[in-house]
Amino acid sequence: MEKYGDHGDSVTTIDRKGTYHIMAPTKHPIYENFRVQAFKALLTATPSEEQVIGLGELMYQCHDSYSACGLGSDGTDRLVTLVQKMERLKHSKTENGTLYWAKITGGGSGGTVCVIGRSSEQILEIERKYKEAT
Repeated sequence: MEKYGDHGDSVTTIDRKGTYHIMAPTKHPIYENFRVQAFKALLTATPSEEQVIGLGELMYQCHDSYSACGLGSDGTDRLVTLVQKMERLKHSKTENGTLYWAKITGGGSGGTVCVIGRSSEQILEIERKYKEAT
């Protein structure tokens, strides 16, 4: 503060005794831009299982990066974890009805999760498990 003065944000204050972890919030927009560009490129690729896997991996990376900044929420993290568990189970079940990936979406500290998949039954199962847990 002595070196740079005010931070220019009238809404927030800086706690001089606090420690601020800035690595994740600094990395997030840089890598997020790359992930968005890669996601866009994959959307225009020939549809395939590899395409869906690539899209999903980018979604999980986005979610993890956002959460590492401290911007996520317990609820959205729980929903993404439920989708991840369901996705892992698909390998021992049929390919019919599969949830692939999930990530937090929207603005302002969570509240919405986007899921890519092919199964309304699995979404209902995740809803049931979420209700039980919360």
